[in-house]
Amino acid sequence: ASKPAGSDKSYADHFKEVMDEQTKLITIGGVFSQEDAEAAIEDTAADLVAIGRGTLIDPLFGYKIQTGRGAEIVHEISPEQLKNSQLTPGLLEVFSRKDSGGLPPLPGHDSITHLHTGKYEDEGQ
Repeated sequence: ASKPAGSDKSYADHFKEVMDEQTKLITIGGVFSQEDAEAAIEDTAADLVAIGRGTLIDPLFGYKIQTGRGAEIVHEISPEQLKNSQLTPGLLEVFSRKDSGGLPPLPGHDSITHLHTGKYEDEGQ
């Protein structure tokens, strides 16, 4: 879990200290496996783990955990996995850019950079 410089506590732990009991804390970031999700709950004060890029790679991420198939979660994007991930054309353009459009790259990013077309490069300028 991410921590402020010089702190032994995660950001989630710091926030939880000042939140009332009615407010739930959600943590996100770097969750690409069942083990990552479990560690995010166990290692922080979070009530819920949001899984963003992990579900972009494998849309069945949560279902696989729920049905006891967490070991089958696909952890990296690849040209083959793109068929299953069902990324929209816009998301494919962003995540296939060399710089991932300024976003954290998907694991396996280098395997899809050749698919970048530049289609949206000049729009909105």
